[in-house]
Amino acid sequence: SLGTPSELIKRVSNVEPILDELLRQNVIQQESYDEIKTLPTAEEKMRELISGPLKSSGVQGKDIFYEILIENQPLLIKDLKRMDAEVSKSWLY
Repeated sequence: SLGTPSELIKRVSNVEPILDELLRQNVIQQESYDEIKTLPTAEEKMRELISGPLKSSGVQGKDIFYEILIENQPLLIKDLKRMDAEVSKSWLY
């Protein structure tokens, strides 16, 4: 798997652009967006996002999230891929 969700959750420092893009592409609803934005830390935001609205967004939503991550956090994704030779999005599903 691509690192682990916990690794990803810990290391995304700027969640806002990801949330903005997910909202723009209708992967998450305004209500979830507002709820997540109120959380105090990036780690909590990511955890809530992955365990909440993203979990129920289906394969398409998760694929979009993954693309947004690659755009927003290319070095992080590269790093996580390097940590784990067998790259997959399985932790999202």
